[in-house]
Amino acid sequence: MPNTEQAGRPKLSIWQKICAPFTRKPAQIELTGVENDIVKRIRAVDYETLYERLGYRFQDFVLLRHALTHRSFVNESGDPALEDNEKLEFLGDSVLGFVISDFLYHAFPQFNEGDFSRVKSHVVSEPFLAILARELDLGTFLLLGKGEASSGGHEKNSLLSNCYEAVIAAVFLDGGIQAAREFLLRGFQQRIETLVNDQHILDHKSLLQERAQDIFNCIPSYRLKQLIGPDHDKIFEVELFIQRKLFSTGTGKNKKEAEQAAAKAALTKLNISTHEPASKERG
Repeated sequence: MPNTEQAGRPKLSIWQKICAPFTRKPAQIELTGVENDIVKRIRAVDYETLYERLGYRFQDFVLLRHALTHRSFVNESGDPALEDNEKLEFLGDSVLGFVISDFLYHAFPQFNEGDFSRVKSHVVSEPFLAILARELDLGTFLLLGKGEASSGGHEKNSLLSNCYEAVIAAVFLDGGIQAAREFLLRGFQQRIETLVNDQHILDHKSLLQERAQDIFNCIPSYRLKQLIGPDHDKIFEVELFIQRKLFSTGTGKNKKEAEQAAAKAALTKLNISTHEPASKERG
């Protein structure tokens, strides 16, 4: 006769199984070094399901483990030899930018630089990357400190998007740029084509100008407020005015991006969908 209590229990994740021997210990026992023991218990076979989702098999699974290790886990481990995924995240961001830019350049020769920037800024955004990370179930494999895990870190957009970028870098370091390109295009190509074909990537300035004329009988104006940061990495902050009153602000890596961000913020404030084509006819 089957054990109904056991049958009704939720299925444990990989990391719950790995951590189980430690979490079952009496509360009064000191668990110093548990994180190090957990890392030692992780084997290549533990990533089999993830390999299938990624569509890529790592030659060096330690690279993947590195990409899935958050700084909170490292801090609690106290092991100076254990590294978090932040440097991989930095590299992955650059690989992602290159691959997406290269794809856009060749797939959409009719686009100008502004079109490329709008599409790229949308698909490399934190919410977009977090969606891809969830589809791969990266949160299940992410090594977090106890505090971060208990606060729902496995589902936070910021952690998931950063982890996704770190995984990109791990694929690049393990298999080269072609492996990284193939991995990324499996996740991005169809989505980008759908966004472009359905006109979901907007020129927010044009849409706002059109709507501001309808609502306020005027057009918005923009003013550069300040430049933030060092010369090699400046952030532009722009103010948007409607009827000579400050309505919204936006930031970007150049003035055009900042104006687009300010226009998008204004559209959001006006409860106007930013997924509606500017050229759409209204009855």
